[in-house]
Amino acid sequence: MSRLDEILSLVKHVPPFPKVAQRVSEMLNDPEVSAAALAEVIQYDQVITANVLKICNAAYFGLSRKVSSLDEALVIVGNDTLKDIIITSSSARFYKGAAGEGYKLDQGELWKHSIAVGIMAKELVKYVKDVESGSAYTAGLLHDIGKRFLSSFVADDFKKIMMKVVQDNCSFVEAEKELLGASHAELGGMIMSQWDFPKEIELAVLQHHDPDALEKDPLTAIVALANALVISMGIGVGADGLSVKMQGGGLKRFGITSMHLELCMANLLMELDRAQELFHI
Repeated sequence: MSRLDEILSLVKHVPPFPKVAQRVSEMLNDPEVSAAALAEVIQYDQVITANVLKICNAAYFGLSRKVSSLDEALVIVGNDTLKDIIITSSSARFYKGAAGEGYKLDQGELWKHSIAVGIMAKELVKYVKDVESGSAYTAGLLHDIGKRFLSSFVADDFKKIMMKVVQDNCSFVEAEKELLGASHAELGGMIMSQWDFPKEIELAVLQHHDPDALEKDPLTAIVALANALVISMGIGVGADGLSVKMQGGGLKRFGITSMHLELCMANLLMELDRAQELFHI
């Protein structure tokens, strides 16, 4: 069996994304959906329920009493925050504790980097039209999901990949593709398709390392920018991070200024601290 066949076989056996998370995300597309209707579905996932209550009772919300009712907690956190909680809680099952040895990432670094890119993407879309913040967060959070499952293959061929990067002056992603038959971005796109995520999120995950990513649809461009910015801040750089370059063209395309970037970075650090506390990154 070839390495690519092994990888494709692995994709087929990737556990499904939690159905409750997907159902609630669909429900949240309706701005009129009630907390009672959401609670009726969420109650069947103990992890999501526990995280909603935990976050609602965190100091961030400044409540004077402890909330124990899921219905009440949903009203307090609001739909936007709820969507982030659900996608983060569900993604933790795949990222948390995952080793990123193939990419020279310590345990927990891939998870932290992924959350940071999700937060940064959500911050950037404050200045961009036609990109929904929830989609930006989800695509950012899951952009490197392929690394979670490709890491062991990369580790086996790491020396060959790095040699190709140096000798051919190519990117790490290009070397992955050449030597393994698929890059982590392509693998991520396959997984998104298998998990039945919206096509725009699948494409953003698939194309976030594409040389022409900034010229593609706005969501893909935002995820590519968010990834480059987070790496420039030293969060989850890894073996392949140095080949990810910040491209000013994307900032010009969306009219994002240096002042906007400073605000985005400051907000990212605050939100990441909160996420680390809440999700034990």
